[in-house]
Amino acid sequence: MSLTERWIPASCLGLVALTAVLTPSTAQACDPSADECLADLELVTVEAIPIDGALVWRTVYADAPSTYFSAASIEAATTVVVTPMGGGPEVPGTVVAVESLRAIVWRPAAPLPADSLFEATVTVDNAALMCVSDVPKPLEKVFTVGSSAKTTAPLVVPELTGEAAVTVLPQIDFETLVCCDGAFPTETFVDNCGISIEWAQGTCAWRDGLGRLDATLSLDPEAVGMVHGQVGYVFESSGGTFAFPPGADQVAAQSFVSMCGQVKAIQLATGEELLGPEVCVGEELEAMLGDQVVDPAPALAGCAEQPYTCLVTSDLVPREWDPAACTPWPEGTEPTTGAETGEGSDSESGGEPTTTAASETGGDSEGASDSATAGSDTGKDGCACAADPGASGWGVLALLLPWLGRRRRG
Repeated sequence: MSLTERWIPASCLGLVALTAVLTPSTAQACDPSADECLADLELVTVEAIPIDGALVWRTVYADAPSTYFSAASIEAATTVVVTPMGGGPEVPGTVVAVESLRAIVWRPAAPLPADSLFEATVTVDNAALMCVSDVPKPLEKVFTVGSSAKTTAPLVVPELTGEAAVTVLPQIDFETLVCCDGAFPTETFVDNCGISIEWAQGTCAWRDGLGRLDATLSLDPEAVGMVHGQVGYVFESSGGTFAFPPGADQVAAQSFVSMCGQVKAIQLATGEELLGPEVCVGEELEAMLGDQVVDPAPALAGCAEQPYTCLVTSDLVPREWDPAACTPWPEGTEPTTGAETGEGSDSESGGEPTTTAASETGGDSEGASDSATAGSDTGKDGCACAADPGASGWGVLALLLPWLGRRRRG
């Protein structure tokens, strides 16, 4: 019989009201550590750089979900040796790690010779980082780079635009559940990382949702292309800080409020910064963000019997629903008894969280559809706060249904 779980990382419990997503998952070992191992480096400044420009690399992690970048650690572990092609003394310069952009920058100590070729050898001592992945230690890469006769252009901030939609996520809370067909949620511990809410049969749906803004932020691609990777951009907004890696003109962003702020341009060769005008993304969707009321009826349409809610047995973890303290849902309705439903039932509910396009002006009650669940297994990434929604077939313990009906009639 399949089992449905909702997994909550212990390190994220304080953020659960903002990041909750119902997720069937298997109980796996939880490793909350962040891996700093660099598997590769991508040269951003592939074209000839200005004589007063810099060489810029984008970091590629061995652990793709890793979110940890320490500028001090990367600078201490990285050396860059630049020499003229054909021989000559090393070109003096400084290694700088730009944390907001996750970039490694080599800044020459003096203007470079014009129209020249150089060999740049980059060595990253992974052994000096928090590194447990199977990667070269040290990682060494050799690049051929060139200079032009130009100097860097004055720093400007390109225009930012955004396309936004709203996704309604289920709120994680015992008191927001509505269930049917013998589903009685309980909490269990998942390794040392957190807790889950699970039930062995039946269907449950959520009555409260959380509206999330999903946006695609774009910079003027022509303006970004003209700086040839010499400038990085960061959008510092009320909804969070979102970085455009060097050379990128588009990023995905998520927030639970509208995003109003300014784009900061960073000249990588000098560290000079410039702020652009204020711009807002998603203001017209503000009423659909944050706490939302979700109609669970669509997710419970296939129930064989009357849905119900139950009291929680205790305020201490692990908590569970009390089968002896249930009332029919919606309130004031009478219990009903339907045909018993087995594993082969064609009643299903599930799917992705409800997404509302930016052009729409109201919410969508079908946000409950991904909250109704019965359990296929999906994986989870370590102790991350985010999880992917999912649902599949039903599991019903038929022997409980007559008893459940008697409890309701009582």
